[in-house]
Amino acid sequence: MNRAGGAARACGAAARAGSAAGSPRTVIRGESDHSQRLAIIDWLRFTFLPSMSALDTMEQLKRYFALWFPLPVNFIPAEKGLYGYKQTYDVMVWKDAQLIRVAIVGMGGTSTGNTMMVDLSGKGCSLVSDWQAVYATMQDLDARITRADTALDLMEGFTLDQFDDLYRAGEFNCGGRIPTRRYMEGGHSGDLHANGRTMYLGKKANGKELCIYEKGKQLGDSTSEWLRVEIRFGNRDRVIPHDIVLDPTTYFAGGFIALETLVDTIKTKIKTEQRDIASEERTIVLKRLTHYLTASYGKTLYQLAHELKMDYKALYELLRVPGVPARLEKSVVADGVNRAHDPAHSEE
Repeated sequence: MNRAGGAARACGAAARAGSAAGSPRTVIRGESDHSQRLAIIDWLRFTFLPSMSALDTMEQLKRYFALWFPLPVNFIPAEKGLYGYKQTYDVMVWKDAQLIRVAIVGMGGTSTGNTMMVDLSGKGCSLVSDWQAVYATMQDLDARITRADTALDLMEGFTLDQFDDLYRAGEFNCGGRIPTRRYMEGGHSGDLHANGRTMYLGKKANGKELCIYEKGKQLGDSTSEWLRVEIRFGNRDRVIPHDIVLDPTTYFAGGFIALETLVDTIKTKIKTEQRDIASEERTIVLKRLTHYLTASYGKTLYQLAHELKMDYKALYELLRVPGVPARLEKSVVADGVNRAHDPAHSEE
């Protein structure tokens, strides 16, 4: 999809006109051609007014999800509501002998205007195989997007300090205003930045927040250069167009002038596939978990192997627990391998 040029300018003009008239403004697209899919959608939440009973609407959603995902889904009633919705269902997929939640469906409640909600997490976004189907679903339901996160992963060659310098130079000016800045870091006495640093520009409460953080270090690799730049769009005083899911790079670039320049600079230099990023995440997390396993239980495993006369297959069978560690769920969901779901958990 490529509508960036004149359509983007028209969209920006409409947004400015709407703001002047006191109506919600539209999330602005970038001015340049960003048809190459560099950014990804990493979270999506929308609401809609159902036109049929709750039971029929749930069946309708299940049919939609079958178009979104390469794996069958199960609806599991949750123990409590969310975001004002009285009743919620966890949307689960069966992967590696375990149910993993990829979305939430909410309904009911006096403060929700009789709407229903679909909340697609980062795990769910990594599983989507057809964003055109997601777009068509929202069009069909006349949905209103209340949250959309667009993210760009920079695997090497960029630092958080560079973006901080751009901020101080006024390059994140937005409509004549400089967004507020917050800064966080995590580490230990030997390395105060070992667990990564994060810089926030703007506020979610105002409808747009930029989050730049050292993703690789956050996952456990203290030497990683992996930087993630993420814009979290909310619908406060603004309309988030449905086609953000088809062209996230253009909307990402339109968030701040500095990001438009960034995207123009790196079009051919970064990873573009969501599953490639998930693979990188899996590598880092597995290495970190292996480190913890060795440090905590390496000697125990050595002694167990002696007890079993070095029968490593027997040792494996003794210790293995089918399933997925929480920190690996996203990469497992995103690996694109269809596994049979457990029919015992299927909803009749």
